[in-house]
Amino acid sequence: MKLPKDSDTPPYRLVAEELRRQIRSGRLKPGERVPSSRDLEATYEIANMTARSALRVLRDEGLIYSMPGRGNFVADPLPAESAPKGGAPEAASGGRMPTPEYIELSERLDAINARLDSLLQVFQQLGGVMEAKQSPKK
Repeated sequence: MKLPKDSDTPPYRLVAEELRRQIRSGRLKPGERVPSSRDLEATYEIANMTARSALRVLRDEGLIYSMPGRGNFVADPLPAESAPKGGAPEAASGGRMPTPEYIELSERLDAINARLDSLLQVFQQLGGVMEAKQSPKK
């Protein structure tokens, strides 16, 4: 499954939105394992860092939690639907507002991920051009 290329939304946010829909619709149930970053990478044809960022957004929203060495799981119980969706971890931090440092670092990470995704697209396009030049002409 490919993500839309004409979207202004960063790819990690698109993946997070899709997983959020699956969790809220009950397709992924509380306590159930969420696809790993490697699985998301293969499914959506994205960089692993992009997949990890999507999972971070859901973790920040309190929709999933991580168990080191085991994976990510859907939270039980799920936070209220009105939980912040802008990446602010208010639900995960017991209702406290995120610190200015957290917000700044989160915004920087979002910008870096957007740049990485752009570079990945350029490299993929270059790879296609190189393959076309190297293929034997008949």
